[in-house]
Amino acid sequence: MTRNFRAWIAEGGSRRKIALALGALALFDLVFYLFAIGPLSDSDRERAELANQLQRQVAERTALVDRLVVIVKKVEAARTDGDKLLGEITMPRRTAFSAIVGELDQASRTAGVDLRERGYNVEAIEGSDTLSMMTVNVGLEGDYENLVRFLNLLDRSPRFFIIESLGAAPQQSTGAKLNITVKLDAFVRET
Repeated sequence: MTRNFRAWIAEGGSRRKIALALGALALFDLVFYLFAIGPLSDSDRERAELANQLQRQVAERTALVDRLVVIVKKVEAARTDGDKLLGEITMPRRTAFSAIVGELDQASRTAGVDLRERGYNVEAIEGSDTLSMMTVNVGLEGDYENLVRFLNLLDRSPRFFIIESLGAAPQQSTGAKLNITVKLDAFVRET
């Protein structure tokens, strides 16, 4: 066998065949690297780029969630404050009539104004199932200073009244007394 091998090597063409085989093997290795391993490195770069992009998206979404959490807390605080305010400025419908009558009677006695007539009307507020507006029309008689005192007492009342209109006309018989009409609005809670 060594003899055949030596004879084969002694031939000049055999060396060329070996060099060609080694060259073909190197070329095959290069082609294999370019088509098999090269795309893997591109794929790794793409994966790293995608991972960076996803990390940026996660950071953006986390910041968005943090902002939304702050907004939700503010909305909850506003809802609580709004419910508290509605509780303070509205009256339960069951007691609203007697509370307003009592308030008007007390203010008229304290101010020295005579109550003549009263009228009440309750209307639902559009868009609300739980709130209504009570309109109170009141006729009064008294002089100017007493009227101012009466309005001041209503203004300082713990109840929330809106004076929608106010009219005063002098009495025919006496010049010092006024006939006064007041239209008040108050908010009523349905329970």
